[in-house]
Amino acid sequence: MKARRWLVLLLALPLVLPLPPAAQQAGPGLPPAPGAPKPQPAPQVPPGEKQITGVITEAGFTPLAIALPPAKTDAATSAQGIEILTVVNADLSFSGYFKIVDPALYAGMTVDESRVDYVAWQAMNAEYFLISTVYAASGQLTLEGRLYDVKRKEMVTGKRIKGPMQDARILGHNLSAVILDYLFGAGSFPTSQILFTSHLGDTQDIFLCDYDGKNIVRLTAMGMLNVTPDVNPTGDRMVFTSILKDRQELFLLDRQGRRVRLYGQGEGLNSNPRFAHDGQSVIFCSSRSGNPDVWRVGLDGKNPSRLTFSWAIDTAPCYSPNDQQIAFTSDRSGSPQIYLMDRDGANVKRISPEGSGRCDQPAWSPRGDKIAYATSVQGRFQIAVFDIGTGQVTLLTHGEGNNECPSWSPDGRYLAFSSNRTGSYQLYIMRWDGTGVTKITNQPECYSPCWFRG
Repeated sequence: MKARRWLVLLLALPLVLPLPPAAQQAGPGLPPAPGAPKPQPAPQVPPGEKQITGVITEAGFTPLAIALPPAKTDAATSAQGIEILTVVNADLSFSGYFKIVDPALYAGMTVDESRVDYVAWQAMNAEYFLISTVYAASGQLTLEGRLYDVKRKEMVTGKRIKGPMQDARILGHNLSAVILDYLFGAGSFPTSQILFTSHLGDTQDIFLCDYDGKNIVRLTAMGMLNVTPDVNPTGDRMVFTSILKDRQELFLLDRQGRRVRLYGQGEGLNSNPRFAHDGQSVIFCSSRSGNPDVWRVGLDGKNPSRLTFSWAIDTAPCYSPNDQQIAFTSDRSGSPQIYLMDRDGANVKRISPEGSGRCDQPAWSPRGDKIAYATSVQGRFQIAVFDIGTGQVTLLTHGEGNNECPSWSPDGRYLAFSSNRTGSYQLYIMRWDGTGVTKITNQPECYSPCWFRG
């Protein structure tokens, strides 16, 4: 499995410190390992029978009941076993695909892989249950997870996952991904990550965390304001805005800690950069022409091209998944609203409804069917979603402080956003329909989440 973590980067210093290595997954199935219980082979699905699939958007979808009995551990791995199951529980609960069976129903029950009591699990109305084993060998932590289908009375998928002893959370997220991917093809979010900005005294810097807000790492320390981060499709390069006095410049940062000025030295004020999905260019707002417009530039920073030519302020651009259209904010109608245009700037049209309050920060869903944005409702910003197929706009947040800066998860099923509903701006995540709202940060003033695959 490819590395899923950025390096710890202090840009003002030459020092580059690597994060702990990413968890390593074995190949399909669970090959025997020294000191581990002998795994059961994964059964073949009979012809004509398919694994359960579904999406939250389907009418009448009922979450699957899954039991998560305690992991089998020894004294050396007891804490890690508890942490892993806590992570899996949180991942599956937030997904919206599962309801967790009350642990009190199987308290004290012996979970034996060699003699599975399907009748007992069925009596609890469990549709699936997970048997997990955690052990340490050669300085590494090993997690074995096996998912059982109660109705079919068999193990349906499993995985052995290894990593450093301190990476119990990463192993747990990877096991959640295995379960979600097998049943729903939705295994990307548990191992995803989020870039965001947070205040540190007089500066503002860019941080990285897991999708649930854990494992926070500071990525910049340049003694200035660093804001509006975005990451390229392969997850190995970041673009962001640096602000110092009267300068706003765009910088690129890669995993090795190399920082390069992309654009902006003596070329007006530049902000809100966003990668194209082919990774070959960046669109952004620049005032180099004397007016804030949308521009595009290659990764070499040369030959920028202007895309909008209105007298208005045009800003916050983002590409459609196929890079053929751009959503952006413009006040050409008198107040900031959301517009679409072709990639070359042609065919501009407004999509935020007439009568809308101030609208800003459009974010195009990876599925290409929706655009989320912030809109002013009764004096507060709320997260709205525009359905491209129907033209319908749906509010996902309602009256709890200001809710801004939406960012889609890599699979388009969830949204991250910034909200001051508790007094200070923090990051939250929620499902595509506005349910499952969960606060994930607790540090000074967090903004501009950028959710990516990791």
